[in-house]
Amino acid sequence: MRVLKKLKEDRLLFFDIETASVVPKLKLDTPLFDSWAYKVNKSGEMTNDEIIESYSIKSGLYPEFAKVISIVVGKIVKGKIHLITLDHDSEKELLHGFNDILERNLKCNLVGFVNHSFDTPFIYKRMVINKITPHDKVDSSGLKPWDIVDTDLALEWKGNSFERASLLNVATAFGLPSPKDDVAGAEVGRVYWAQGKKGLARISEYCRKDVVTTINVFKCMRIEEPLEVAEPAVKEEVVEDTLFTRLLNGGKYGAAEKKELKALLDGMDKDEKDKAIVVLTAMTSTAKNKKTKITKAHLKALI
Repeated sequence: MRVLKKLKEDRLLFFDIETASVVPKLKLDTPLFDSWAYKVNKSGEMTNDEIIESYSIKSGLYPEFAKVISIVVGKIVKGKIHLITLDHDSEKELLHGFNDILERNLKCNLVGFVNHSFDTPFIYKRMVINKITPHDKVDSSGLKPWDIVDTDLALEWKGNSFERASLLNVATAFGLPSPKDDVAGAEVGRVYWAQGKKGLARISEYCRKDVVTTINVFKCMRIEEPLEVAEPAVKEEVVEDTLFTRLLNGGKYGAAEKKELKALLDGMDKDEKDKAIVVLTAMTSTAKNKKTKITKAHLKALI
């Protein structure tokens, strides 16, 4: 396609997101229930159970009711696909990480599949909800449609035809392997809430496959050969526990910090917890003029 042929592939960031409901199950008599019911039960004919069930199935499509749980960014470097995976427990840290990637790649434009109508606006809205200033690359406010420089391969493939094809449809037509061989999009929320870290790992792998497929659909649409993923793939970890950094740098230690730290420790397995305790113990030392506010007495009470 002429438009795609003009793009310089080393100036492109391919990306995809995965989302899940903000709570595992909708509860009656909550503002979230009322808001969802207002959205889906216009006729007033749905039962409460049907409203709750519809939330578990459909809420992941709407940024007012769901959060971003994984973002994968792909880049073509010397004929190979390099991937960066962001899948932090904290949506806020994950979105900050994505902003950082965009800032480091100012000369690159985003490419996705249905990104104009889903991924980009979803990220934008979740950043605003999390009180994060969205990067200009995901903030299209005030722009005319023809001023948006990002590329949506779904729209490029659709052209002037009546119907839009899915990524799986287009990939299959080109003879590319299916990215849906483990988790499908409709299952993401259930897997996330049911399987914890193991589920998130499966979801991120699914997201990586979607990005690889998006890149190779891009190559096929340019009538070029598909690419392989560079080994080892690049994985970018967002800092796991920013509270540790704040404490180490002299941040305050009060009731809120104690609660956050306890929640972090409770969510760790035994080995992780033991290592964290070692770090915290070292942190309480005032040697070398350290300014930490957490003390040995605090740590003893916490343990």
